[in-house]
Amino acid sequence: MRYIKKETLKSILLIIIGASILSFGSYNFNYQNNVTEGGVLGLLLLMQQIFNISPSITSVIIDFSLFAIGTKFFGKRFLLYSVLSTITFSTTYKIWESVGFLIPSFTNNMLIASILAGIGVGVGVGLVVRGGGASGGDDVIALLGNKLLKLKVNHVYLATDSIVLFMSLVYLDIKQVFFSIIAVTISGKIISIIYKDNKDNIEEIDDVIIYE
Repeated sequence: MRYIKKETLKSILLIIIGASILSFGSYNFNYQNNVTEGGVLGLLLLMQQIFNISPSITSVIIDFSLFAIGTKFFGKRFLLYSVLSTITFSTTYKIWESVGFLIPSFTNNMLIASILAGIGVGVGVGLVVRGGGASGGDDVIALLGNKLLKLKVNHVYLATDSIVLFMSLVYLDIKQVFFSIIAVTISGKIISIIYKDNKDNIEEIDDVIIYE
């Protein structure tokens, strides 16, 4: 029982810290420097541009549908941790908005901006998935690709992000997409490094709880 409590607390802390870092990076690096994202977030923005459907609606439908699929493979705790991540991200993002930008703008050097954006997203999402949750629907896709197809997490992220970014050319500038690809490549690699040494974390925690 002590093991369960210790592991649960560790997972919760990792998710809260990871989601907070993700929101900080998304606001100060991505948003401030116009570095877009791929994956589900990019898909939401694309749908808004083409079909004029608000992300506030599509994000709930897409993310929670993918969370539900992930729950079938990783257990109910995965869903709870993912919801915790979503709530933490939303809450802390509003805090950063109220405080204002804490990092200088790098719009005059988009390479640095994309690198910082990649690091922020990579570390944030990496900690969340290491804790046993998901920060968004694309995390579920990456984790399932790793579990079912034995693909590297960063390769799945890069594939899904690249597809969405390519589709986003219907409304984005080619230069913006280019630097965004740099960002998602870096973030995917960092996520893979953080997640690699503990890739069975989600299953191990659930197995211990069921056993107890």
